[in-house]
Amino acid sequence: MQVLPLAVASPALLEDVFFEELEDWRTQLHWDYQAAVALIKRHVSCRTLPGFFLANGSRALGYCYYVVAPPLGYLGNVYVSRPHASLSAYELLLTSAVRALQAHEEVRRIESQVFGFNCDVASILTRAGFNALSRYFMTLPLSQAPIAEGVPIPPGFRIAAWERGYFLPAADAIYDSYLESADHEMCYDYQSRDGCTRFLRNLIENPGCGKFSPETSRVALDAAGRVSAVLVTSVISRGTGMIPQISIRRESQGKGLGTALLERYFRAAHAQGVEKVTLSVSAQNQRARQLYLRLGFRDTKEFYAFIWNRSEA
Repeated sequence: MQVLPLAVASPALLEDVFFEELEDWRTQLHWDYQAAVALIKRHVSCRTLPGFFLANGSRALGYCYYVVAPPLGYLGNVYVSRPHASLSAYELLLTSAVRALQAHEEVRRIESQVFGFNCDVASILTRAGFNALSRYFMTLPLSQAPIAEGVPIPPGFRIAAWERGYFLPAADAIYDSYLESADHEMCYDYQSRDGCTRFLRNLIENPGCGKFSPETSRVALDAAGRVSAVLVTSVISRGTGMIPQISIRRESQGKGLGTALLERYFRAAHAQGVEKVTLSVSAQNQRARQLYLRLGFRDTKEFYAFIWNRSEA
């Protein structure tokens, strides 16, 4: 096996690998990932996607890609076809991508949340100097959700449907919610207002976390009309919804807003034909995790957020 740059590959060469990867997204996470893979194919076709693929003669066995956006580097999807999905095969790809990112002097930090569908890659990245933060992908069948309980809205708040005008106030609420959160260090974007604005725009405009669903997204407003909480939702496959983001301002936490937002989302999603709901949560965010477990979410898959910071020494 040899590692070659994605710039010399074509979507046709990688088609079998993409086919297997899509099947794993569907069967393991109930996720139709075709829109995201179509975007990857488009960049591969234009030779604009940095990364590598694993080859055996004229066959492609796997691929990975990365993105450079100083001061950040993002390690994107990595996948090796099942018959060749060994730790050594994944290490060939990941080591090549990590070294390429680290070679960019302007990259001070590398982040990744790759799913190891057929191989646990945590040991590879921790040996490369990454911190691995445990996360859980959770699923709730709406038939088991507390849809009819009528959870009251906490006094002094009201819940409104998503509108474009809420975008910047919602981004600010997301930023505020992470200031004292256990997840603050997990994502560079969480650490500034500009970053949270960029983060929210990506959720709405890009297919990485499914197709944004304004019909089921909600905000909570305080008595003065300020956005105190935001629930961003998407659709990841026919009948499956996702909650990519739920954030509550620190001053409004612990009052039941999260439960009220989720219960109203369950009802709206059910009316839209959603049958199951998914989300991700960090193991270190015990408060949120316990809420989701209490509402009936169960673990579907454990994965990791990987973080590497360049030493200043």
